[in-house]
Amino acid sequence: MEANPGDQMSPRARFAHDLAEYRKSAKMTQATLAARMRCHESLVSHLETGRRAPTLDVAEEADRTFGLDGHFVALFTKIAQSPTLGWFARWVEEIEPRAVILQSWDPLLIPGILQTPDYARAIFQATSAPDRVEERVEARTRRVSIFDGDDPPTFVALIDEGVLHRPIGSADVLAGQLRYLLELTEHPRITVQFVPIAAGCAPGMMSAFALARLRDGSEVVSADSVLSGQVTADHEAVARVKQRYDSIRADAQPKSVTHQAIEDAIRTWTR
Repeated sequence: MEANPGDQMSPRARFAHDLAEYRKSAKMTQATLAARMRCHESLVSHLETGRRAPTLDVAEEADRTFGLDGHFVALFTKIAQSPTLGWFARWVEEIEPRAVILQSWDPLLIPGILQTPDYARAIFQATSAPDRVEERVEARTRRVSIFDGDDPPTFVALIDEGVLHRPIGSADVLAGQLRYLLELTEHPRITVQFVPIAAGCAPGMMSAFALARLRDGSEVVSADSVLSGQVTADHEAVARVKQRYDSIRADAQPKSVTHQAIEDAIRTWTR
């Protein structure tokens, strides 16, 4: 393979280009490569066209399939190493791709992993330097690709129902986000439950947070605030966050009620 074309590409474009080139050099169809990499054929197609960003597992499978010594993992690392991720980079690069169970609580916004580009862009346009907005949008929205594999994590997202009435960007942007959220709830591993405003939910008002259980049984939490954030596996910190999560979920609506609330809000914002 020639290196010159990739020298002028972004790491994500280089990943897409190289995956296609290695596949063609090995005389494989996309279906054959998908079988070798133990993923869906549609994922290979999305990766080669750049519509999906790779996960660490995908990069490792590509290196294994083509007998490479970390070529695709190195490209994945470059993709993931966005300076705008800051402390959250460890969660995105190391935790989410290897999680068996993910749980999150968001008191103000749709969870980042479930956001549309337009919704994420509206958030970052208000909080980031103009030249970093698109980088942040891509870093956030590519995270949903962890659900593309054969064995994605189970994800339970608790969200304050106030997000249904907060038109981030515009009414159209929120309506598009809610339609996308409703679509994602059809995934067998994704559960979304709203916590009604009437519940008060004092335990959840301090900050958003997320928990992850990894394949080795270890547990990790991330917590965010305006001034700081952290990713930690400290046993006491994990225990405190789990207790808070259970308290919040006790007030959450059933999935059927949540789905109806999303549909009602879509109709409201599209009038």
